[in-house]
Amino acid sequence: MKHYDPTKNKIYFGSTDKLQDWLDDSKDQAKVIEKVKLMLKNYLELDNVSFLFGTGTSIHLGAVSIRNFPVEVENYIKEKDNTEKGIFDELINTVKSLQTEKLSYGNTHKIEGTNEFEDERKWKFYIESDIIRDSQTKEIYIELEKILNFLIATDYVFDEIKSEPRTDKIKELIIAIKEGLFSVCDVDKRVISNLELRKIIKRGKKNVLKQSVKNKYVFHEKFIKALLQRPLNLRRANIFTSNYDLAFEYAFDKLGVFYIDGFAGFHKRYFKPETFEYDIFYPGSTTAGKVQRIEKVVRYYKLHGSLSWINSNSRNLNNLYGIEEKSLELIDKLENKGEIIIYPSAVKKSFTLDLPYSELFRQFSTTINQSQSVLITVGYSFGDEHFNDIIYQALSNPTFTLIVVDLGGTRSAYINELKTLNDPRVIILEGEYFGDFLTFADTLMPNFNAVDNNENISKTLNQLFNSKGETK
Repeated sequence: MKHYDPTKNKIYFGSTDKLQDWLDDSKDQAKVIEKVKLMLKNYLELDNVSFLFGTGTSIHLGAVSIRNFPVEVENYIKEKDNTEKGIFDELINTVKSLQTEKLSYGNTHKIEGTNEFEDERKWKFYIESDIIRDSQTKEIYIELEKILNFLIATDYVFDEIKSEPRTDKIKELIIAIKEGLFSVCDVDKRVISNLELRKIIKRGKKNVLKQSVKNKYVFHEKFIKALLQRPLNLRRANIFTSNYDLAFEYAFDKLGVFYIDGFAGFHKRYFKPETFEYDIFYPGSTTAGKVQRIEKVVRYYKLHGSLSWINSNSRNLNNLYGIEEKSLELIDKLENKGEIIIYPSAVKKSFTLDLPYSELFRQFSTTINQSQSVLITVGYSFGDEHFNDIIYQALSNPTFTLIVVDLGGTRSAYINELKTLNDPRVIILEGEYFGDFLTFADTLMPNFNAVDNNENISKTLNQLFNSKGETK
């Protein structure tokens, strides 16, 4: 049975594609898949294991990619402009200002015979009313986070000038973007778009849709269950994510998994970074008895913030940082969703990030820079300079390994740069099979509880040999 198309998948060790070599050695694709699983298993049995999940792990849930400015958020701002005049014009002016660089520095060229263009990363787009849009999705062709960064920085500068009253709508636009983003990132209420639906079917994954109908977070749950099979003598696995949504939180709750995410409390949950150093154990049977570590625990870091985090007005000794975690139902009822804490507000990576981001990024750097560490990125296209700097720093450690699992893989200029390093410690799994989160969670994550057949045979032969030796 054919599992995948070899022409649409790659497995790079450094700059060498090993997939074809493995297929030449064995025509059985199932054996190649087992070889990938064994490779992953060997790395997951290291003491320091971390994952970094990007937007690609939530697209099948109906989440939108924020590589561009989502159409849904744009439409939300248009509708809100009926009551708050000027915020849509503020958005368009901001976009034009930020897109000028793309047009003026020659990073784009026209596709012959069409009214379309493409940039150096081969993303096609077109120009409509002086706004660059993605040809496939019709989205404004600029990262949402870049727009939000620019607005937050500009708002700060205008507030500091104080020489004349402000007439801009920047504050209102920031709130409107966060409100619109809250809607499109609340995956529990989202339905997958027809475009993404067609992509999943085209990749031959109709079974994904059937499983997701019964249980929306089934693939996140499969990944977590496989991860928790790691031997108990190893350190806790670390899950880092740039996503705002609560897909992992819903999966954790469904499985009864404890997750340490930097917050503490019950009725009131406040950000307390010291909790990242905590762990959870069963008490000993006696006062001097040994404690037993609870199995179902992971460390969970949301590096870009979360829809469930807000600035809290009740700053006190128990809430030194003024950051509170609430349920989405409560946040949805807030009159001002501008208090949602998402994405670092530093305009450049050289700026110092404020809490909680400074602490989260410190944890990311400290964790993956430990000896004998592996970082597996899934659905992350390396578009964030903060993350990339930390990852490149970790690569200076000779015992660090980076495994990239991404659908587009080296078609991204950023991931292709990693390939050109020609470093065997950089392993890239790309394509509609090996680079897909759904396949990764459902098929490629190893089963630590399964006993290898070769090991069984070896044990049987040893037993026979010993029994014969004893009879002699």
